[in-house]
Amino acid sequence: ESRCWALAWSPGGALLASCGGDRTVRVWGREGERGTGARPMPGARDRAAPHPRVPPCPRCPQLLASASYDDTVRLYREEEDDWVCCATLEGHESTVWAVAWERSGQRLVSCSDDRTLRVWQRFEPGNQEGVACSGSEPSWKCVCTLSGYHGRTIYDVAWSVGTPGAFGDRVFEEATPASPGSPVTFGLAAHVPRAHAQDVNGVAWHPREPGLLASCGDDGDIAFWQYQRPEGL
Repeated sequence: ESRCWALAWSPGGALLASCGGDRTVRVWGREGERGTGARPMPGARDRAAPHPRVPPCPRCPQLLASASYDDTVRLYREEEDDWVCCATLEGHESTVWAVAWERSGQRLVSCSDDRTLRVWQRFEPGNQEGVACSGSEPSWKCVCTLSGYHGRTIYDVAWSVGTPGAFGDRVFEEATPASPGSPVTFGLAAHVPRAHAQDVNGVAWHPREPGLLASCGDDGDIAFWQYQRPEGL
């Protein structure tokens, strides 16, 4: 009922999620598969991103993530032909503009108007880290906050497939933990000053070719970049 902000396909293309200024996320299905039309659910006004894989069993249902003007990231899962909010990730201090899943589906990165990136991790009940869970439900916790790298709003984020732990518009690499249970840390690996003449609004890694990155900006340009890992990382 208002401006549509973003779209995201499920793996395989059977479902399409849309979100808009009417404060809903809608899931659209193909005729004969998941029904026609859309199933609305309370959600975000900015961006939605689907879980990166279709799990093989009902114990790991498909997840959908939305980012919002209310400073939160919300996770939804499908239950008996309906979608329910199963987690609300709080920590950002301003609008969350985008989210991106790690390939394993166990971690999520978000970016915000507060000029930070946050990495969220899924913890199962009885986890060795001692993160509290409610009954049999997993818990999501922010395990890393990247701040001080951006001077203005971060509008988009993408998690690389071929280079584990790298995402942009700047590129960060995850440091090898010193020991099991060590804090999760990321370091700045690449930065191109004035990569665009105006705000960078979108970044996307190639799904199969490692290191190939596309960016787009308010200057009307689309740029392609080839990232190579610095020696020693």
